Amino acid sequence: MDIDKEIDFFDQFEREHGDYDVLAEESYERIISTLFRGMRLEPGMTCVDLGCGTGAFTRRLSKLGLALTGVDISPRSIERARTIGEGPEYVVGDICNCPLPSDSFDFATLSGVLHHLTTEAERVQSLREALRLLKPGGHCLSYDPHATSPSMFLYRDPRSPLHSKVGKTDNEVLLSRQQMTSELTAAGFSGIHAAGLSGIAYSYVEGPLARKLLPLYNRVYEPLIRWSPFETILGTFVVATARKPATSLKTP
Repeated sequence: MDIDKEIDFFDQFEREHGDYDVLAEESYERIISTLFRGMRLEPGMTCVDLGCGTGAFTRRLSKLGLALTGVDISPRSIERARTIGEGPEYVVGDICNCPLPSDSFDFATLSGVLHHLTTEAERVQSLREALRLLKPGGHCLSYDPHATSPSMFLYRDPRSPLHSKVGKTDNEVLLSRQQMTSELTAAGFSGIHAAGLSGIAYSYVEGPLARKLLPLYNRVYEPLIRWSPFETILGTFVVATARKPATSLKTP
C-alpha cells in the first residue's frame, strides 16, 4: 500500500468537500445495527474506530453510549474530526502500528478501511493491531466493499468495462467473505462471521455518470438485493464480526 496516496486522497477530499460522509443516514443505521446485533452494550464501554477519516461513522456510534476514540493517518481528516467534535477523541496514527495501549477497548471498528490495504499481509497486520487493542473477549467489527457484489464489481473492479478510478485510490481492492474469514483467523480472532449486506444508499458519489445513476441505484437496485434470498452472497458490503479470545494472555 502506498500510504502517501491514501493521505493525499483524503486530504484532497476534505479540502474540496469537507466531511467524508458519503452514505445516507439510514445506511449508517443499517450497518451499525447489523454490526452490533446481539452484542452486550453497557454505558461507558470503549470503542476505537480505526481508519476513522473525518469521524462520520465514529460520531454515529455515540448513540450506543460508547466512549469513542478515532484513529486515522490523515492529519487533515483528524483536524476536521476534532473541529466537528460531538464527543469522540481523535488521534493521528497508522492503524497497522497504532499509538494506543493494548487491552484497552471493548470494541474495535474498521469502517470501510480494510479495502484500502492492498495486500493480505497489510490487512492481517491491521487486524492484529485491532486484536492487540481489544480487551480479552472484545469484538472487532468491519465493513468493506464486497467482491461478489455485482454493483461493486461493475464500478470498482479493474476488469469491468464500467470501471472508474474516480473517487477512489489505486490502493483499493474488493474483499470477499472468504478473505475476511481467513484474515481474521490469521490475526488470531475467533467467533468469526462474515456476510454480504445490502439496502445501502449513498448520499454522494464521484463521477457524472455515477451521480446520474444514483437514484436508480438507491431506490431500485439496493432494495432488490436486500430483499432477495441472495443478500449474503451478493450484498454490496461484506460485514464481518469477530471476537478476541477471552483466554488470550498476549496478542501477536
